[in-house]
Amino acid sequence: WRATYLDLLRPETVDWFLDRAYSEERVALRIERHETWVAEVADQVAAFAESAIEPDRVTLVAIYADPDRRRLGLGSALLDAIRSAHPDLPVAADVLVGNTAGEPFYVARGFVPEEDVNEELGGENVRERRWWLRSGG
Repeated sequence: WRATYLDLLRPETVDWFLDRAYSEERVALRIERHETWVAEVADQVAAFAESAIEPDRVTLVAIYADPDRRRLGLGSALLDAIRSAHPDLPVAADVLVGNTAGEPFYVARGFVPEEDVNEELGGENVRERRWWLRSGG
């Protein structure tokens, strides 16, 4: 989060989100409620994805790689695993507009931006774009 959103969000917004979304209790709840996918390099978690399965789609809640291990194909492998597990469902992902790590990732994998969503994140107003990868796409 710190590497990805350095120039997009206030530092206090990043801290607020990390404290809220990645506390031990919250991570345990996320694992219980959603699918959690990990990619390892040298027996260490190097990337992860979280997907929520809904009746009409898979929502990619999160997908992140260790900044030092980006561009190794780990995100693609995680996305491929998710799509293989749910081949008939489209995948949706909300990405902060201007996210120079996320947006190119989605474009390269065939996602199409379809709608903008305004959110409030820790007291900061942000704009996210919802990207779609249709089933079979």
